Amino acid sequence: MSNIISFDAKNASFCLSNGGMDMLINILALSGSALARTESEKRLIISLSEKDQAMLGRGCVDFDITELPWQRETFEADKAFLRQVIRGAGAQTGWDKLDYRPNEEFVSVYLDSLENLIDQMTSDDIKEESLREWLSEAEKDDPVFRSFPRCKKHGTFLTCFGCQICNS
Repeated sequence: MSNIISFDAKNASFCLSNGGMDMLINILALSGSALARTESEKRLIISLSEKDQAMLGRGCVDFDITELPWQRETFEADKAFLRQVIRGAGAQTGWDKLDYRPNEEFVSVYLDSLENLIDQMTSDDIKEESLREWLSEAEKDDPVFRSFPRCKKHGTFLTCFGCQICNS
């Protein structure tokens, strides 16, 4: 099975194998957790980290980038932040915390593909209900409501499923 990350408004997408999706989310979680400072940045990384195949099922992690918890007020800053996260992942930020070595050729292709989708997005593409729905579905003890705790082993933000990397 494969996974798809898309930007439906532009009819753009790319496919990843199950292992490729795990690897991509792991390195984005490591880079993003190291870089995130604002609440909106932390929510973006947690939302990405919740694309956890161990919890959702292998090959079942398709998502559209407009479904991330964007806000119009912080969109441009958050878009710039995600570009930094992508560059950080490409620069191997936090890779030393993984128990495997990501394939750099795949990393480059996946990160370039994701950045291309993000670059095409504008604030007009935001689905404002996505943030409200995501937060309303969260339990009271969800990490987004508990000051964004981190995994003691990997330093990544915890999700409702725990640590993305521990689950991989």
